[in-house]
Amino acid sequence: MSVTPVILCGQFEELGKAFSDGLKPDFEVIYFTTSATSALADIQTVLKGSIPTSTSSSTLVGSGNLAHGAPKAIVVSAALYDDAWVDAARQELRAAGRHVPILKPDLSGCVDGVTAADKAKAKAAAEHAVKVLRKLEDEGKLEGDEDAVYVY
Repeated sequence: MSVTPVILCGQFEELGKAFSDGLKPDFEVIYFTTSATSALADIQTVLKGSIPTSTSSSTLVGSGNLAHGAPKAIVVSAALYDDAWVDAARQELRAAGRHVPILKPDLSGCVDGVTAADKAKAKAAAEHAVKVLRKLEDEGKLEGDEDAVYVY
């Protein structure tokens, strides 16, 4: 099985790195952003085949490797990217004719929507995301026709 490229939207580099490592070896974060504001424009650029050089992106987390094609999913790993952001991203993607599933964390058990910021929890969250990504892959929902939101 080849690597499936994804975009990761997070808040902290260190946790983004731990999350990215937790997605491997089947999924590769090709672009990581820490800004909900610039992420909307940056995601469009990445889906078109270019890696933005904005100050909110990280080369330490995102590989920048587009050899496996455009990202098949957008994974949100921080409360910073709330439901309003997810809705705005879906609308912008649809307007551009892009259909990419968005995975977001289940924050229902978190105080004020914030989880403890440590690497172990980021890796555990990544494991949950991998399960959902694999299921979507098995169901053919990472092929550019699906734009639903999935909770992991």
